[in-house]
Amino acid sequence: MRKKRKWYAFLLMIVAVALIIGGCSAADGDTNSKANSGGNAAAAADSFEQQESGQTASSAEAPAAAGGDSDGGSIGEIAAEGTGTGLNQKLIYKANLSIEAVDYDKAATSLRNAIHQSGGYILQFQDGQYNGEKSSTYTIKVPAAGFMDFIDRLNDGIEHKQFERQISGTDVTEEYVDLQSRLKAQQVVEERLLAFMDKATKADDLVKFSEQLATVQENIERLKGRIRYLDNNVSYSTIELRLYQPDAKSDAKSVEDGLGNEMSSALNDSVDAMISVLKGLLIFIAGALPILLLALVIGLPIYWLRGRNRNREKNNFHTPPRTSITPPVQEDNKEDDQNQPNG
Repeated sequence: MRKKRKWYAFLLMIVAVALIIGGCSAADGDTNSKANSGGNAAAAADSFEQQESGQTASSAEAPAAAGGDSDGGSIGEIAAEGTGTGLNQKLIYKANLSIEAVDYDKAATSLRNAIHQSGGYILQFQDGQYNGEKSSTYTIKVPAAGFMDFIDRLNDGIEHKQFERQISGTDVTEEYVDLQSRLKAQQVVEERLLAFMDKATKADDLVKFSEQLATVQENIERLKGRIRYLDNNVSYSTIELRLYQPDAKSDAKSVEDGLGNEMSSALNDSVDAMISVLKGLLIFIAGALPILLLALVIGLPIYWLRGRNRNREKNNFHTPPRTSITPPVQEDNKEDDQNQPNG
C-alpha cells in the first residue's frame, strides 16, 4: 500500500509540474506576441509589396498564408474553364459594310428599322452630300447572337447595286482569363491588408497598409473596367457601315461622254508629259547656270586670245617680207651722153 501511495504521489507531482510549465510557456507566448505585433505587421507589409506586383507565384501563396483558403485553387479552375472547352470562349466580331443603294432615303429608313428590330443601337453617325452623291457612315452595335442575321437582313431588305462586306473576329479568351486571375489575386491581397490593418497597433503600420490598400484597390478597379469592356464587346458586335448613292445625272453624263473623256484624258496626259520635260530641262539649266557662267568667264578670254594669235599667224604666212631694191644704173643713157658732141 505504501508503494502504491508513493507512485500516485509521484505521478501527481509530474502532472502538476507539466501544468505549471505549460501555463508559463503560454503566458510567455502571449507577451511575446504582443511585444512583436509591430514587427510582424512590418514584415507582412514587406511581403505584400511583392504580392501586389501581380506575380502568379505570390498570388497563389496568399491564400495558403491566410489559412488554407479554398480560393487559392480558383485560378487554375478559371483557366481550365476558359481553355478546356469552347463554350466559354470570348470572341469579338467586327464587320465593315459598303452598300450602294438604289434609293438612298428608303435604304436609310430600312437600315434604322433593322437596327431597332435587332436590339442594337447607333454608336456614331455622319452624313453628307458631295458632287451629287449622298452618303452616310454608321458605327453600329448589335447583339453578337444576331450578328450574321443582321447582315443578312440588310442584304435582303435594302435594294442595292453593290453590297460589300468584310468580317473579322478576335479571340480574347486568354486575356479575359488572365484578367480574372489577376483580379482574384488582388482581391485576396485586399482582404489580407484589411485584416492586418485591423490587427496593427502602430500608426506607421497603418499608414503603410493604407497606402498599399489604395494601390491594390486602384488595380482592382482597372481590372474590373477592362473586364467590363471585353464583356460589352463580346456581347455586342461592332459594324462599320457606309451607305451611299451616286448622282444619276452624273452617271448618265459620264457614260455619254466616255470617249470624249478618254480623248481629253490622253491629250492631258501628253500635255502633262511635255510640261514635265520642259520643267526638267529648265531645272537642269537653272542648276547648271552657275557652272556655265564660270565657264564663259574663263573661256571667252582664252578663245579671244587664241583667235587673235591665229589671225597673226595667217597674216605672216601670206605677206612676203619687205626688202629695199635699188634700181640699176642705166649705162645706155651714159653712153648716149658721151656720144653727143660737145657744143
